[in-house]
Amino acid sequence: MIPAPSQGTEQSRYAWRGALVACGLNTFGLPFDLLLAREVPNMPRWPSLASGAVGVLLALVLLAKRRRPLIRLAMAVFVVNTAVILVALWMTSSAYAAAPARWIPFQANKIGALAAAVLAPDLATGLIAIGGFVGMVLLKFLTLAPAQQHRMPIAEPWTILIYGVFAFAMLAYRVHSVALARRVLRMRTESIATQRLARTFLSLRDFTNTPLQTIELAANIVRQRCPDVAPVIDRIDRCIDRLYRLNHAFSVYESQIEWTEKEVSPDPSVFVEH
Repeated sequence: MIPAPSQGTEQSRYAWRGALVACGLNTFGLPFDLLLAREVPNMPRWPSLASGAVGVLLALVLLAKRRRPLIRLAMAVFVVNTAVILVALWMTSSAYAAAPARWIPFQANKIGALAAAVLAPDLATGLIAIGGFVGMVLLKFLTLAPAQQHRMPIAEPWTILIYGVFAFAMLAYRVHSVALARRVLRMRTESIATQRLARTFLSLRDFTNTPLQTIELAANIVRQRCPDVAPVIDRIDRCIDRLYRLNHAFSVYESQIEWTEKEVSPDPSVFVEH
């Protein structure tokens, strides 16, 4: 019989992969942001580099546990990785806001909120990450000087709320879809296992039909030739009748089973224990 997959192990591996991808985006995304901001005056380099370094360390922790991934570890790594990114974005956004050039604000936060919706290990972790990206923008806006606030494009920074709503919707849909897929997979696995067990019982039934018929025929012959052992033969007949009723109970489910060519005529040796 095919064992049902462990739901805990499946969820842990799914969470592990999402956290690892998030660490990879941190490792390469934040340092790449320095390349885009090379002409921004007084842009601090260490926040992005430090964030990327932490992403590397967190990825190594996940890789060390790749054979036995833990969902709690993946959740903790994802939250820490998100927190490090938010700290780096908080510092670099100040340099963007103070730069004389035109600034399209908080693009990394918008992308981060959508990425969290796709990669978060579970619903709670995703809500924390999305809330962090959205909340950081609003809090940072309140700390900017009035002149810097007026330099922002129309509707900024409030567009982050739209991204947050879309991210929340994506997260909820993904979590629901994953849960539904797991439920369907579990039901399919249980169905396959049940059918295999039923086929085994039916094959055993067919394998025992000929011996039962032989015993029944021999009992009738003994009854005719030795009437004095009729009580013993009656007990044999009752046992045979019970076995036939058991066979009939199995036959009710025979039409619901998908038979293959190998299973139509099973090899009796497979039922013999060596």
